Amino acid sequence: MFSTPILIINFNRPDFTRQVLTVAMQQSPARLYLFQDGPRPGNPSDPQRLAAVRQVIDELTHNTPTQIHTLYSDKNLGCGPGPATALQWFFSQEEEGIILEDDAIPHPDFFPYAQQLLDRYRNDNNVMVIGSMNVDKHPWGDGSYYFSMMNRNLCAWASWRRAWQHFDIRHMNVSRCDLSRALRRYGCGILEREYWCDRLDEVHRDGVGNSSWDMQFLMSIWLQHGKGIIPNVNLTSNIGTINDATHTFTKGNIIDNVPSHPILPLTHPTDTAVQHEADRQFHFMYFETSRGNWSRAKIFRHLLNKKIKKLLRHQGPWRKK
Repeated sequence: MFSTPILIINFNRPDFTRQVLTVAMQQSPARLYLFQDGPRPGNPSDPQRLAAVRQVIDELTHNTPTQIHTLYSDKNLGCGPGPATALQWFFSQEEEGIILEDDAIPHPDFFPYAQQLLDRYRNDNNVMVIGSMNVDKHPWGDGSYYFSMMNRNLCAWASWRRAWQHFDIRHMNVSRCDLSRALRRYGCGILEREYWCDRLDEVHRDGVGNSSWDMQFLMSIWLQHGKGIIPNVNLTSNIGTINDATHTFTKGNIIDNVPSHPILPLTHPTDTAVQHEADRQFHFMYFETSRGNWSRAKIFRHLLNKKIKKLLRHQGPWRKK
């Protein structure tokens, strides 16, 4: 049996759950954890859809030697606290493991890839997460994977309890200066630092509308000056960016249904430093697509305008339509 424990985070999409759970069960996991958030107030279809998800789980895990652990919430926790609750529960039981969201279909190679790297870097406190997604235009370094501070989209990944223990969903004791200082150590430019400090403001205000946990986890890694692993091929296909998506609803997203590829056998990189240029390119490809080629003068005008608005407590454009 596959010895590394697996957590699957579900909600109300039975078709998605069937696809992800089928791939996971093909590994014959020794221990499988299943979390499901509760029904949303004012959504009458949720109870039926949640029940359909549980029926899929019962069907695919029936009569199996896998140890099944479930945590089904009675109330809706939301897209931020829900996964955070699932992960806290998982890492309170396990020292390390694989985490799958219900819209991430991993390549079969992802499981032994994650297991090998969990073992290899178990006692390296600098390595804090093992990713699966890659949308780069070319490989980085001389190995099957490289090291990153960005860690990409956490939809199929692996980590250790020692890394999760630094997680804080609100980071109320972290200032913009603290985060900016941490990002400087990775070589981040002013636009990148401003972007993430603005996200920290949103986390402080209301947890990004109570909808985020992954940004906070990335911040906790950066504050520890940790790093993650990115494969040099894509190892997961995200099927949740259109139609029944939680956060994104349009075609054309760069993570939308990217084909996955084999990665085994692994070649370990000789350079264990963070690939700063890979992270910078991803930032401006995914987070700030319009600002990657800005001149210094344009960056200065943008930051000055932003500072003046903040001092005057002005929101939005200067000229109102």
